[in-house]
Amino acid sequence: MEINENLQAERNLKGSEFEKTGNLEKAIELYEENAAEGFKGNHPYDRLATIYKNQNDLDNEIRVLEKAILVYEEITVEDRLEGLPKLFRFKNRLEKALETKKQLAKQKKAKLK
Repeated sequence: MEINENLQAERNLKGSEFEKTGNLEKAIELYEENAAEGFKGNHPYDRLATIYKNQNDLDNEIRVLEKAILVYEEITVEDRLEGLPKLFRFKNRLEKALETKKQLAKQKKAKLK
């Protein structure tokens, strides 16, 4: 599959515009397309993770962060060292999201008792 980087950049810009106007559904759709194509930049992953976090959608937040980590692990292997700080940032965000999910599961379990 050939990736059109101009189209991806356009999706990111349109996604940002949709966010500004409150159309999160359309923004998510565009960012998800870029994530599915393995976009080699942080924008769609950052935005999706933030949107999903704000919607209390931990499963999707975690999924997006895991995808971002895979992309950034590949970027750093390609000797793009500028990817390392972003890779660490995505790993830290994932760790926090997983911890939150774990805490919520404990709380839910405690309520059931």
